[in-house]
Amino acid sequence: MKTIQSVLFNFIKIGIGKETPILKTCSINWEALFSTAQKQGVAAIVLDGINKCLEKGVKIDIDFQTKMKWIGLVQQLEQRYQQYEKNIKELEAFYREHGIRMMVLKGYGLAQNYPIPSHRPCGDVDIYLFGDQEKADKLLQEKLGISIDKSHHHHTVFRFKDETVENHYDFLNVHVRPSNKRIEAKLKELANLDVNDNFDDNIIFPSVEFNAIYLLRHCASHFASTEMTVRQILDWGFFMDNHHQEINWDEYIPYIRQEGMYRFYNLLGLFCMKYLGFDTSIFHGLYNDDLFERFSDEIMKPEFKDHENGKLLHSLSVKPRRWWHNRWKNRLCYKESAWEEFAYGLWAKVLKPSHFIQ
Repeated sequence: MKTIQSVLFNFIKIGIGKETPILKTCSINWEALFSTAQKQGVAAIVLDGINKCLEKGVKIDIDFQTKMKWIGLVQQLEQRYQQYEKNIKELEAFYREHGIRMMVLKGYGLAQNYPIPSHRPCGDVDIYLFGDQEKADKLLQEKLGISIDKSHHHHTVFRFKDETVENHYDFLNVHVRPSNKRIEAKLKELANLDVNDNFDDNIIFPSVEFNAIYLLRHCASHFASTEMTVRQILDWGFFMDNHHQEINWDEYIPYIRQEGMYRFYNLLGLFCMKYLGFDTSIFHGLYNDDLFERFSDEIMKPEFKDHENGKLLHSLSVKPRRWWHNRWKNRLCYKESAWEEFAYGLWAKVLKPSHFIQ
């Protein structure tokens, strides 16, 4: 790891309470650190680490302009989180008024595992309505005049207040690869069983058993197809830190082995342990992997650098080249070969061509 990355991880560990501030002078390229922390979705947590160092008397030579910009960004994140939480509760209240239960996936629930929930950047709101997705979309159109985007594979999309909401009828895109169909069936079964992790009287969060599978698969899909950030790995680390004792490891490990996700699980655990300060005991069966260095470098600086610019011809050029380059990542995350994924992906584009263009 490069020096700036080492500094980043040190401040993350201090910020989340996994390492004690060291009383020594720090000479750092603060602008580069700020940029890297922002890109990786951990700017607020790194600032938490800086502030803890200052409280302990560590001399830090951060320039005033960068410090003010950093503080301003974190204040925006905190304000954004307050609005995010308010909007989620208002959406849940609307659905409840019409007899619909709402489960919130990923972001909001995961933020509750953080020392300061508002220091996890907010994204889209992902919800599951226990089979009432079509009814709920119709209500939004009729009662609130909200338009519904139906061009996506496993969810509809709409804007509620300031939020982009993904209303899931499937948790995974079952058109992308065969294993997603099997895992989707398992997730549907788990989603309709008991739900835990309720931090609010009305909002429902998935059970630990559900999240242990869903979050791993979701991270794998990001890593294998495009990129994954440190923030996403922190989500996994905090989830395991808070809930590892509730997981039935005798069933979980064989299941993720069966679905080809064990090696990816292992690499996530190694990253959490080596760079983010999480204890080995919260993971089971970690082993040294000769691809760990390449995996870690891919998180910090992805090898494939060409990004889509929204134009069809450019997208048609980028997607195949990215898929070809990412074959090594596909092998870490999935049971199927890259060629099976490619064939299924082509069919998915036929089914939802407008989603492909987007």
